[in-house]
Amino acid sequence: MMITTLDDVEFETRTIGPLVLTTPVLRQLGLTEIIDRFCPVAEQADMGHGAVAEMLVQCRLTEPLALYDMVDWAERYGIAALYDVLERAEQLNDDRIARMLDTIYDQRAVIWGEVIGRAARAYGLDLSRLHADTAPIKFAGLFADQPEEEGVPRLEPGYNPQGEWVQQLKLFALAAGDSGLPVWFDALSGGEGDSSNYVPQFEAFCKHAQLATLLPLDEVIVLGDRKMPTEENQLAWLRLNVSYIGPTTMQNHHRETLRGLLAAGQEWTELPYVARRDAGKKPEERTMYEGVGHTVTLTNPESGQEYAVRHLYIRSSALAQHAAKRRQAEMTAIEAEIQRIQGLVNKYDYKTPEIVAQRVQKKAFKKRQARRYFEIQVLVHDEQPEAPLELLYTVDREQVLQDAELDGVYLLVAGGPAARWDDVTVLQEWKGQYKVEHCFRLTNQLFLVGPMFLKTPRRIASLILLIMIGCLVAGLIERQVRRALAERQEPIRGLMPEDRDNLRPTIPRILKAFAHYSIVHVRRSDGTIVGRQFAKLNTVQEQILDVLGFPEPAEMFG
Repeated sequence: MMITTLDDVEFETRTIGPLVLTTPVLRQLGLTEIIDRFCPVAEQADMGHGAVAEMLVQCRLTEPLALYDMVDWAERYGIAALYDVLERAEQLNDDRIARMLDTIYDQRAVIWGEVIGRAARAYGLDLSRLHADTAPIKFAGLFADQPEEEGVPRLEPGYNPQGEWVQQLKLFALAAGDSGLPVWFDALSGGEGDSSNYVPQFEAFCKHAQLATLLPLDEVIVLGDRKMPTEENQLAWLRLNVSYIGPTTMQNHHRETLRGLLAAGQEWTELPYVARRDAGKKPEERTMYEGVGHTVTLTNPESGQEYAVRHLYIRSSALAQHAAKRRQAEMTAIEAEIQRIQGLVNKYDYKTPEIVAQRVQKKAFKKRQARRYFEIQVLVHDEQPEAPLELLYTVDREQVLQDAELDGVYLLVAGGPAARWDDVTVLQEWKGQYKVEHCFRLTNQLFLVGPMFLKTPRRIASLILLIMIGCLVAGLIERQVRRALAERQEPIRGLMPEDRDNLRPTIPRILKAFAHYSIVHVRRSDGTIVGRQFAKLNTVQEQILDVLGFPEPAEMFG
């Protein structure tokens, strides 16, 4: 902040940054109005919960670490001059935020459902492709002793995907195939399993977002990872007549089925699909996909009704090469270690069959998958008392060849209307599953928050609602920019360094373009604002606002 005094007038420069982009989207979604409708305050209250919640979302989008001190953030960004309901930054104190979080907890689902419904209608979102997955959300701060309350998710310590032992919740999300936008979420306890949540969460999404008013359910397809297509989940999707596609772990009976199909005359059929990462490669350098499929019957044990389900075995050349290299590397390492141990037999403490066998297990086999190909024997030659032990090993080369035939093979399961699709379509639809990672991108970080946020599990769950609304806002901005640039076939000039402008800029880069955008307040000595002047937009900022169709800041905050 810079202050210049001229007689009885002060000039203050405040950075408002990405608020120029996020405010129009929040207004379009009507977040303040929605929360105030479901969570009204007393008539004498000076500010509704909706405004407080919106400002917390703005804080999350402009400066995530500022969640630790909202008053300081509001002061530095001059929020009181941008929100008429806020007279002083001090009004965003912990007590007010805590009341808001406590109040919105019970209305989280209906608030989110209303927000998504508005987003779908205002921006024409395609909700026919829903990608499901879970991810940890980790927090840092002073954790209070949280009371146990049935049905309320709890922070629990555990390992995250990076191998860190942290306090975390688990986030379940449905992301739209349309730009990977989050369209449904729920906060689960940190140690809760995944499989049992897919169907109830989908049903909750249908209810609160009123999905049936946007499109017929038989046009919806749910895509997930290996935890999704359990038999129980599949039967639930089938009863709803909703399509689903997901991989399932290859068991021995699956491998035998595939071998039987090949033995009966079926052949691997090429499935045309080019991943975005392979688009610039020569055809011979791209990953090739082949498929063998057949239809199986899944029976509802309660009603006896039978459903047709498609099983599609996919063989990926890239996965096959990786599996072959890994197996060869493991076999080489195991064989080298066994041969080393052979040289130590009858020496040091390698003087009993039990010790020798244990050392092979510990040093050579470890947890390597290739250990299944090796068989060892420790022979005792009584006629050679000075060196009675001999370590021998054999390699099951036939099993190696048999397994190599199925290198790079995985199994996709498709049910509902999707069971009638051709194999190419099934593969192409499932390959969009990566889009759910886009949904998690802005949540995949450490949240440093004040003790007030962590005092109860309910407040943490309410905070996650507002974090996810922030993710939706960011995703909508990125989506709208990319769609407009694709239509124009013209990038935003100067957005990327070193002339690397493209048609798919990311939201961090878009927001960064406004990081230092500021406003000058003219104040009297008593603190009253008597005028303000918004900074002149640079060429990159002008292009972004033009692409999005947003008004200039002076008009937006007028």
